[in-house]
Amino acid sequence: MVTQKAGVPSGWSTPIGDYRLHLLGIGRSVATVRLRVDWVRRFARAVEVGPWEVGTADVIEWSAGHLWARDTRRSALQSIAGFYSWASESREVGVDPARIPSVRASAPAPRPADDGAVMRGRSSSDWRVRLAVRLASELGLRRGEVARVRGSDLVRDLRGWSLIVHGKGGKARIVPLAADLALEVERRGPGWLFPGADAGHVSPEWIGRLVGRALPSGVTMHALRHRFATRAYERTGDLVAVQRILGHESPQTTLRYLAIADETLRAVVEAVA
Repeated sequence: MVTQKAGVPSGWSTPIGDYRLHLLGIGRSVATVRLRVDWVRRFARAVEVGPWEVGTADVIEWSAGHLWARDTRRSALQSIAGFYSWASESREVGVDPARIPSVRASAPAPRPADDGAVMRGRSSSDWRVRLAVRLASELGLRRGEVARVRGSDLVRDLRGWSLIVHGKGGKARIVPLAADLALEVERRGPGWLFPGADAGHVSPEWIGRLVGRALPSGVTMHALRHRFATRAYERTGDLVAVQRILGHESPQTTLRYLAIADETLRAVVEAVA
């Protein structure tokens, strides 16, 4: 039995615990499970009745009562819809997940790190920072993917080196990498590149904080990923290839990562003038 936080009304603890186990069982990350379950708990405390006494209108009213940012509202409603979609497979529920309003993700402006930030990270006295910065800025890896790199993930064939990247949702992809970066990974041995207490490796949050302290204020590991996406697209013009390397399911997601320089836009216009 999973122990729930205090304050959840009667009748919610067991289904919330079962839903948490379901999410873990289908391979959702610990961070995703924590987020989804926390939203369900917050909803439970707000409605103050059992989960099977709630209707779709209650979900909409709960959402409407908060001045959340778009992405916050989207996360909340997706979490509640997911809970009732799971529950509806084994019992009748009053909430119809299909009738919970969907909220489109906001389109934040791309924020690629500049050359100075990358050089600062690569000049760190901590080899872990230097290597993590290279993996994020040269391969476009997410912080969670950096945390999960093993030396044994290196693959070499006649065309050069590649890295098996363990992405979101347990999905793996193969990304080519430069020989000098491959050798940096290889020299750390076949095990976890960044060993720690989170399933044998450091957590994404831990590696993110470590690298963030070495970068200029406001620059994150995700900004290094944005930098890779922007540079890769500018130099190749191949959106599909960039999408595959980043591990995005849709090219529309990749487009949100691209900060196209004014000079590039001007060159496009001049090319057809």
